[in-house]
Amino acid sequence: MPGPRYTLITGDFYILYPDLPRNGPEPDGDTVNFLPDTDALVRALQRFSNVGPDRRHLGTYPVRFEGIDTLETHFAGAHQDLTFGRAARDQMLGELGFGEVEFWDTQPNKVRSAQNHPVRGYVLANGIESNGRVLGLVYAGEPAIAAQNGDRVFVNEELLEASVNAGQVRAGLAYVEPYSTMPLTLIKRLRRLVTTARADGAGFWSKEDMTTSSRIRPRGVTDLSTLIIFPKLYRRLVNYFQDGHTDLMAFDSWVRADPVRRDDRVLLPTGEIGNLHDIYDVNADGIVLRHLPEQLMFEPDPAVCAP
Repeated sequence: MPGPRYTLITGDFYILYPDLPRNGPEPDGDTVNFLPDTDALVRALQRFSNVGPDRRHLGTYPVRFEGIDTLETHFAGAHQDLTFGRAARDQMLGELGFGEVEFWDTQPNKVRSAQNHPVRGYVLANGIESNGRVLGLVYAGEPAIAAQNGDRVFVNEELLEASVNAGQVRAGLAYVEPYSTMPLTLIKRLRRLVTTARADGAGFWSKEDMTTSSRIRPRGVTDLSTLIIFPKLYRRLVNYFQDGHTDLMAFDSWVRADPVRRDDRVLLPTGEIGNLHDIYDVNADGIVLRHLPEQLMFEPDPAVCAP
């Protein structure tokens, strides 16, 4: 059996800053802010891309839910289908125990009030990802495992199943987005969960717009705002159109031009190492997936060289 890869970190989840009511975090379906009981545990985590943890107001850190990607509710001033993007956010908030949550009318991604705040919980942290976020599995309440704050933990399939991460997949509100930094047994379990959710038509799966057999043909960011597509590709498309493009004809060359921020390295289902440009087909008729996202395994961004 491999050694324990995760670190148990207890603390409180925050979705607003009481002293900065309109300038708090913007929780979504796969990201939430966390105040650890022991700050040093976060600072000691492995840094997959040589980027340190992003410590924010009140000493909180953004936590990125490992292995999943939910629809974007706010990315570069844009969003995907808001019905399911907000459903993923609201489910996450509910599972963590915030109770009734109210957002500002004029700032719909900022929390105005929460019935319970902050709320206790814990993260089984795997490391720090390329944007400085804690990467891990997220849980409500006090640890239900025989471990103490700071202990190294071996995560089995049962423990994965109890995470908020897995709950998002079962509900059909998240894509599975595997990275090579996650244990293979857990990746395989998430793959089985998403296969079941898709087959059952849970959540957004019966309404997905871009698949391995269905193309989309957007001509700008506005066309993307109601679509249900793999969020990693959505983010590339937003940046592409914001660069001034009005069709997809230059998309492939645009992706390939930046192997770090656009053309991620990925293990393909064939067993070959490829790049993001290998997971789609694009032509004058639109863009379509070549592989289901969960069949892939992405590599973290290359380490940033120290000055």
